[in-house]
Amino acid sequence: MLQFARRVIEQQSARQLALIDRWIADEERQERERRQGEEIRPPQPEWLIQHGLNRANIDAAHTGDCWAAAKSERWRPATRE
Repeated sequence: MLQFARRVIEQQSARQLALIDRWIADEERQERERRQGEEIRPPQPEWLIQHGLNRANIDAAHTGDCWAAAKSERWRPATRE
């Protein structure tokens, strides 16, 4: 019975180690993809122009890192000029 119990524990341990190894590989892959995404992301624009609903008039100008500009979908990148 002890030999049987030992084999069961070996099999369960091997399965659990394989599962943990898969989790580690998945986490490493996701981290690698996140870093690659950050590397290829275009640089943040210096300024953002927010247009009105009709896209004809300008509602506001934001700096590129403005938190309010991130919430709007009606903006276009711009230069200081």
